[in-house]
Formats: sequence, C-alpha cells, structure tokens
Amino acid sequence: MKIQKVNFIASVREDRISDIEDIAKSLEGLGCTIENILTLSGVITGSASPGTSFTTLKIDGIKNIEPDRHIKTSDK
Repeated sequence: MKIQKVNFIASVREDRISDIEDIAKSLEGLGCTIENILTLSGVITGSASPGTSFTTLKIDGIKNIEPDRHIKTSDK
C-alpha cells in the first residue's frame, strides 16, 4: 500500500524572499519534497510524510505553512 503524502503551501516572509531557494532546501533537509518555488509571490509548495507536524516545518523564513486542500467542483 502506497503511503499518501500531505501536500502543503508555505508562504515565505517578505524580508526573506531572496532566500527562498535556501529555505526550500532546508525543507528538503527535513524530508519534504518540493514541487514548486514561486519566487515572485514568495510561495513554496510541496509534500511531507503523513504525521509530519506543520509546526516543525515552520522554519526560519516561513511566515505561514498549511495543508494544501484540493477543492472539488461539481459537474454541471
């Protein structure tokens, strides 16, 4: 059975956007898989192992990190 990872969206503090690549590497060092680094908006998206505490992932430079929730639309 494949273990489902938890997707996340992390917002980087404005004063640390120039360090966004290093912040993403730090998240990788914590076991995360980085999907996208959006430098202009200061956003990093990725995934972490189930049970990973988002408090642990809120490292220096991260303003906010939360689960990425997929929104379903109804078929009309």
